[in-house]
Amino acid sequence: MPITPQFPADFTYVFEAFEVLESLPTAGLDDLRPFYERMPLDPYITGKFRQRRFAHFIGPADQLRRLPHMQFVQSKRVNHLVGDVRREFAEIEDGFIAMPAVQTMVARFTTFMGIDPQTREIGVHQIRILCSPEFSGTPAPEGIHQDGFDYIGLFCVARHRIKGGTTRIYPARDQPPLFSRVLLPGEVVFANDRRVFHFADKVEPSEDAPGYWDILVITA
Repeated sequence: MPITPQFPADFTYVFEAFEVLESLPTAGLDDLRPFYERMPLDPYITGKFRQRRFAHFIGPADQLRRLPHMQFVQSKRVNHLVGDVRREFAEIEDGFIAMPAVQTMVARFTTFMGIDPQTREIGVHQIRILCSPEFSGTPAPEGIHQDGFDYIGLFCVARHRIKGGTTRIYPARDQPPLFSRVLLPGEVVFANDRRVFHFADKVEPSEDAPGYWDILVITA
């Protein structure tokens, strides 16, 4: 069903009640850097440009309860590259979930989506996209896609020495984007994953040195 949220004054309406852009406070985002710097590489893609952790939780943002470890599986319908593959990702660290900036992002997601945190579990996907003068980083090697959930929040945590990485939202795979923007640290796009598709352009270094893009994706 379409989302019918109540928009706070600081929300910027983008289109049709299932897609908004919000700018969150950036205080505390720098404190997340150590957690991103010790993430393992994603072993399910070709190349060494993506690091990833995953876990799922239930409960309010300041009292999240970790649920038992589970494999991450998407169907071939939504991910033609690794669909139907049972992927094992390292669990997100307890210290990361305890950080105020992360709890703020979780709270914004559940509040905006109208989710009861006591009964609805969420997935938290911690991702770093790497690039260097030798290679580009590809955030979405599967192309324009859906993730196979009801709702998603795409949060930008950090951009360091990179260019590119434009986030795009589409009404369908074969139609022009409705929304295109380079998300800055603290910005988030919320989407009804059953209604729209998304994609992010590759990232490249903005100078002659490695760079990275830190992202947090929350799903329900």
